[in-house]
Amino acid sequence: MTLSADNTVSEDAFIVQDIAALLGKTRQELKNMHEALGKADTDSAGSAFISHFRTRDLASPLLTDWSNVVQDTNHDTTLADSYLSGHLDDGYNEYQVPDSGIDWDANPLSCITRFPIFPVLRAAFHHTGNIDYLRFMLDHMLQYAAAYPIDTFIGTNTVEGWINHYHVARPWYWCMIPGRITQMSETIAQVRCHPAASDDELLELVHRLFQETAYLRADVKRWIDRKHNGGCAMIRTLATACAILTDFEPTEEWLDFDAELLNQYVDEAFYPDGQCIEQTTGYSISIVSQTQLLASALKSLPALLAAKPKLAAMTTWAIALSKPNGNFPSFGDNVARGFPDQIDNPLLDWLDMPWARSFLDGTGSPPFTEWPSPDGEQWSGYYTMRSDWTPDARYLLIDCGPWGTTHQHGDRLSFALSAYGTDFIIDPTSSRYASNEPDAFLSRQECGYLHNTLTVDGVDEFINSPLQTESPLANTWETGNGYTHFTGSYDFHPVKPVTWDRRLIFIDRAYWLLQDILTGDLEQANVEQNFQFESDIEIQLEDNCTIARAPNGSRLVIVHLATPLTAGLSLGDKTPRTSFWPKGEPHQTRLAEDGERLPSHGRGWTGCWGPKLIPAPAVTYTGSLELPASITLALVPLSSEQSLEDLPPITSSFSNGDTTWTLPTSKGSITLSTKSGIVID
Repeated sequence: MTLSADNTVSEDAFIVQDIAALLGKTRQELKNMHEALGKADTDSAGSAFISHFRTRDLASPLLTDWSNVVQDTNHDTTLADSYLSGHLDDGYNEYQVPDSGIDWDANPLSCITRFPIFPVLRAAFHHTGNIDYLRFMLDHMLQYAAAYPIDTFIGTNTVEGWINHYHVARPWYWCMIPGRITQMSETIAQVRCHPAASDDELLELVHRLFQETAYLRADVKRWIDRKHNGGCAMIRTLATACAILTDFEPTEEWLDFDAELLNQYVDEAFYPDGQCIEQTTGYSISIVSQTQLLASALKSLPALLAAKPKLAAMTTWAIALSKPNGNFPSFGDNVARGFPDQIDNPLLDWLDMPWARSFLDGTGSPPFTEWPSPDGEQWSGYYTMRSDWTPDARYLLIDCGPWGTTHQHGDRLSFALSAYGTDFIIDPTSSRYASNEPDAFLSRQECGYLHNTLTVDGVDEFINSPLQTESPLANTWETGNGYTHFTGSYDFHPVKPVTWDRRLIFIDRAYWLLQDILTGDLEQANVEQNFQFESDIEIQLEDNCTIARAPNGSRLVIVHLATPLTAGLSLGDKTPRTSFWPKGEPHQTRLAEDGERLPSHGRGWTGCWGPKLIPAPAVTYTGSLELPASITLALVPLSSEQSLEDLPPITSSFSNGDTTWTLPTSKGSITLSTKSGIVID
């Protein structure tokens, strides 16, 4: 199947009036159906096929096995019941269905055509057995099919169909069709044996599922060629639908094609270190999860053998970036969810990764505490250093790679820091893309000044380098006796003739020395150095220290060492301010998802993918510096049992135009030259 000359999907690619012609004629289990067809008894033929379909094996790792989900008599059905009452949502907006029924053309749920409410309804049906949930899903699918007859897909493609976040997207749009086909597949699999689902209804839905899957099959490769995150969802969806449609002869070719596409996607959309070129961690971990689940289902196909090294690298990447509390760090749009559920355990045996399995089941630790390996290549630009693999570990992740192919943020050299079971410094998360709640306050928080970065004379980061790298990075990344050392840079040219180097030294697996070094052709610059904290952190500014206290009593102390900057605290600042993100041009607006320009806002927010930003403390050090300049500070985590007297006694000396720092360790000390960046252990 190929696209038409006008790059749309033609009728002959997916419109199938006689699905019986696609069912295996030599298969014994379909004998009764074909005998009825031979007598021109189409009703009996349909019943015979559905009788077979209701009872045949549908086991697939891509479909929920409800027999392994223990029924919970106390399952909360509040949300499912609100759907039954007509109050719908799509993860962004809300919609009260009028008495006349769903307006499938113009309601405010942009994503209604991907059936986002179905997981909640399937769970409610499983745990309660209430057929009202089953009937609602069946009616919802059938009403959708009536609103968008299959012939409305003719001459369209998956690039088309988006309007905005407050208007129904057309069902062929790339962000709708994979989600809908997956939800249809899961729901048909769950309800097929129940008498409340009639033969005629099941036959209509299976027919529609086949035709929509054929449509997707015709257009999926464009997204794989683009290395787009939607391509990952599409190839998983194609395989999921094939698990339902195995009676249809084309599915064998579809699965072979799907395996080829998966191999291409793994090869082209991921760096050798396992990071998706998308770079946004929330989307990337979801893409890795879907890719691994699909690979687990298709691993018997020859095309997948070539993908094994990258699939293994994805697992290592996911474990390496995971935070001590088991969650995943969030950089970029969206919010990364819990980490362990994102790794497909059955795949680990095929990948021969026993250490990963033992880590995930809690019986062992990975064979590294720094990632990527200091002896290996650097690709994605994420670097992690941690004290150990316990929940109380000291952990830091810094970003110094390409901007990413989509969902870019001004977060180069931003970092996240966790210790003693607490997330202290975070890269600020975004809100939802849209919400029609009256008090919604939406922001992607993409501007550079909102991150743990610097501004120079009010200029924050902007895109001035490639979105994707074609060769390994050359940041300083080394480990020695009692330390791990990272140095990376950002260049403010051409807006400002200034280069910023950020240096982080992890000392004795206990604390960090951070140096921000500014060089260039300016004699003097006004500098802002920002640190964004999690929303539950209390901040105390005291002399040269910022003391951040967590609810569990642990603390992170930021000690500014001989730097003439003044600390200020922001909490939910709505004051518009100028940003140069993303094009290096000043503006005081942010772009809403419907294209509207909204006022910018100040620092002190996190998003958590909710309908409005959440105030969260940000500490910003400001002042005027003569260039070249260095800002040196210590980041010291303290447990709830430790006091400020336990801060390491860091000292410095100045000679020949260079400052040397002496950094205490448990076995003595190491020294660092500010000018050269050389660590001497």
